[in-house]
Amino acid sequence: MPVKTKPRTEPRPDVEDDLIELTSLVPVTLHDLKSAVPAPMPMRDAMERASLSKRHATALLAVAAAEPIGVSELAKRLGLLLSSTSTIVGELSRAGLLERAEDDQDRRRTIVRVHEDYRDAMEGWLAIALGPFRHALERPSPEARGHFMEGWRILHEEAALKASSAVDSDCEH
Repeated sequence: MPVKTKPRTEPRPDVEDDLIELTSLVPVTLHDLKSAVPAPMPMRDAMERASLSKRHATALLAVAAAEPIGVSELAKRLGLLLSSTSTIVGELSRAGLLERAEDDQDRRRTIVRVHEDYRDAMEGWLAIALGPFRHALERPSPEARGHFMEGWRILHEEAALKASSAVDSDCEH
């Protein structure tokens, strides 16, 4: 369900007003983005046979967007621990959706990519899934897009700092 926002005719100087609007937009927007594009039938069938969940779909999309990609880099992109990402990659590999290979340059590194049998379906799914992001980046001017991306980078940094300090405080107890 779309969040109703007031059209802006002039900039609001009050950060608190923007904070209220942003905190209502983010969860609804993320939910809508996750729900908007179901996996294509071949992938959905493979995922159901292997009892895989939405977190596997997210990892699969991330691999398709950056393939070939190392498991460590995938973990960073997903914001997960390496062990959790390795588990997800293993489950996707056993389901036949991903291929794993040793990196020729660094044998300690595992490289993953979408299995050839699913590549065409995956490319179509990725294009549809990334559509809202692409359109959101195409609509504003280059300058406004730069500010938008700067804001997201700052939000990411702040969230990472909070997550890091929460982990640190958990380790102390």
